[in-house]
Amino acid sequence: MRYFYYKIYKLLLNKDNTNDPVLHALVLLIVLQGLNVYSIIDIIDYFVKLEIYSNLNVLCGLILFVTLLVPNYIYIFRNHNEIIKRYKNEAREDRIWGFIGLLLYVLVSITVFFVLGETLK
Repeated sequence: MRYFYYKIYKLLLNKDNTNDPVLHALVLLIVLQGLNVYSIIDIIDYFVKLEIYSNLNVLCGLILFVTLLVPNYIYIFRNHNEIIKRYKNEAREDRIWGFIGLLLYVLVSITVFFVLGETLK
């Protein structure tokens, strides 16, 4: 996740209108992780019929956000300078493969989330 954080940070750094790419990269990473967790919850809910969040959508969303925020803040946001320094001088080929990996991660996360939402509900 640190590498994906770095790749998102670099993409946001190149945009002229991003005020704080460090914080925005963290938020985008948490959103992607949240989509992954909700996809897993949907799969579990489909097979086990827990009805986990039938009337508590907002509360579950807040709990999930805080649950993802705390470890990401501790391990990524507080160490963002070290992460940036570690990956700053990566080779061109590694940069390309990293971008492809990030693109696949984003596309798969979003696609799985919406496909599961349509088919399992």
